[in-house]
Amino acid sequence: MKKKSYTIGFDLGGTKLAAALLDDAGDMLDFVKVPVDMKREGSATKTQKRVIQLMADIALDFKKRFPKETAASVFKGIGLASAGPLNAEEGKLLNPVNYPGWKIVPIRDMVEKEVIKRGFRTKVYFQHDATAAALAEGWVGGAQGMKSYAVVSIGTGIGTGIIFNHFPCQSGGMGSEYGHTVADFQGVKANLDKLQHYTVEGIASGTGLLRRAKELGFTGNSVEEIVESKDPKFKPLFSDMALALAILCHNLSIGYNLEKIFVSGGLIKVKDLYFKDMKANYSRLIRQINGDLECKIEIAKTKNHAGVLGAGYLPHLYGKKTARA
Repeated sequence: MKKKSYTIGFDLGGTKLAAALLDDAGDMLDFVKVPVDMKREGSATKTQKRVIQLMADIALDFKKRFPKETAASVFKGIGLASAGPLNAEEGKLLNPVNYPGWKIVPIRDMVEKEVIKRGFRTKVYFQHDATAAALAEGWVGGAQGMKSYAVVSIGTGIGTGIIFNHFPCQSGGMGSEYGHTVADFQGVKANLDKLQHYTVEGIASGTGLLRRAKELGFTGNSVEEIVESKDPKFKPLFSDMALALAILCHNLSIGYNLEKIFVSGGLIKVKDLYFKDMKANYSRLIRQINGDLECKIEIAKTKNHAGVLGAGYLPHLYGKKTARA
């Protein structure tokens, strides 16, 4: 009987850090999620240090509480998935949009160095969060057996992970940043210096929704509060969100002829406000170009655990290779 193996997965985003201890079937032995305030210290360097130490704290806590599963004979490594832009091959963040002030940060090596310093000798593997989510969907989710599909992660930002002919769609460790696709041409034309406001992410992400709601007088701090207010003036924000996401899915379909598109991320909890319209808009758009390219859009089976599951899969995927990703 084959001995089980284990990994730790970290999913780092703009507002939270999720972590899980996983077995090789993708089952979670333990899961934690903690808020991450990227602006708390007012210093990018100090925030980086705190976040790295937090990941090391969690990894060492798993090791203490699960000594058999984290023993060298069965433990395959730590996977880290993060919002980008980033270079997965080099293990570096490259001026990440949702981490204020962070520039070029060798986060993979920083985490590895910190956990080793504390006595946990293991390797750390690194990947774009939405690409990790797509890998998770192929590993234990609804994309098992598919060769070309995408995951659109809707949360603080908009991430896209594309698996094309069985491989992550990246070059030189970079790419798959379709959340930054322009969705409002007139907006860009009127204000070239605020491109981010007119991308899919600028319109459909949690950050984008909050910014646009505040322009309409909203004084809260979360998308949930926007929803709870039931103020009709915010309803068009979700209509715009549905259209922007439909445009994104249209572009992914005409570019890659996907078998299916999956939606994951924190904002699937408010999917009733945009998901149905998103699918209807997508169908209407893609059929005008080529109906043969239309694919189904579904909620990912890995749901909002996609990132941490995908991170936990990285040591299995890349651990056998000479080069790390």
